[in-house]
Amino acid sequence: MTDRLLDLLAGRARFLGLLFTGIGILFAAYYWVFLTTSVGLPVDVRWYWGADPSNLYPHPELLQQNGYNYSPAFELVVGWGRHLTFEQFTAIWRAALLVALVWLAGPFTVFVLFLYPVASEVNAGNIQLLLAAAIVLSFRGGERPSVWPAMWAFVLLTKVTPGIGLLWFALRRRWRDVAVALGATAAIAGVTFVLWPDRWFDWFALLTAGSPPPVPPFYLPFLPRFIAAIGIVVIAAWRGWRWPVVVAGTLALPAFYTLSPSMLVGVLPFAREALGRWASARMQARDQRLRAQGNPATGILAA
Repeated sequence: MTDRLLDLLAGRARFLGLLFTGIGILFAAYYWVFLTTSVGLPVDVRWYWGADPSNLYPHPELLQQNGYNYSPAFELVVGWGRHLTFEQFTAIWRAALLVALVWLAGPFTVFVLFLYPVASEVNAGNIQLLLAAAIVLSFRGGERPSVWPAMWAFVLLTKVTPGIGLLWFALRRRWRDVAVALGATAAIAGVTFVLWPDRWFDWFALLTAGSPPPVPPFYLPFLPRFIAAIGIVVIAAWRGWRWPVVVAGTLALPAFYTLSPSMLVGVLPFAREALGRWASARMQARDQRLRAQGNPATGILAA
């Protein structure tokens, strides 16, 4: 009975995946409409939209009421939004986060969307989901040379420390991928430095002012988390695992608080790949079993 049920699930994996992905899209659309009509608490996106481009870092301490703590290159991502009303920009920003969520979670969207860290991430408008998407995309080229590692530029030019995941490529001697990632980062940083050198000097001053303090509700200091993240990346590189890089990036966030675990949604694309391989292997084993029994049927319903 159990084998037949597993065979049935494996045989219907694609259909079930599309079904639950569709349901997840409907839930995400509902949540977007709910937040757009009720405003919610878009605290982080308000900082991005309301930041003064001429004084992005009015306070010298990390996490202390700055427009944001990201590099001036982030202006390329959000600067255009100040030509819109706050409500319009917030609606677009949240929509982008939900698109990233559905792309990452797929059929699991319906199960993770309303988890507190994920729902709060979309509500507040932070960038953890976008960081997760960037890390996942950086692996998209596989072992072949590609431009996808350039996605690490978004990580390195925003929250910086989750960029420790780039060590995975170095330890596996994928030097071209490292060069692409660092080259893209340097190119974007160089162009924006030419445009806004004063902003870059202000950001460097912000970064060298000290490490961010532990924040509620976890009060996890940065250094132990960062050391743990390095250990995870080293083990992942040794074993050839990709998903722990997302876990390491999450642990290495400058501040770890209620929204931070939302970044772990980035593990789901790798889980979905593994489930796909399981379903394919299960179907092949079933077909071989049927052939060995002299049964020409290829589908569970035809048996």
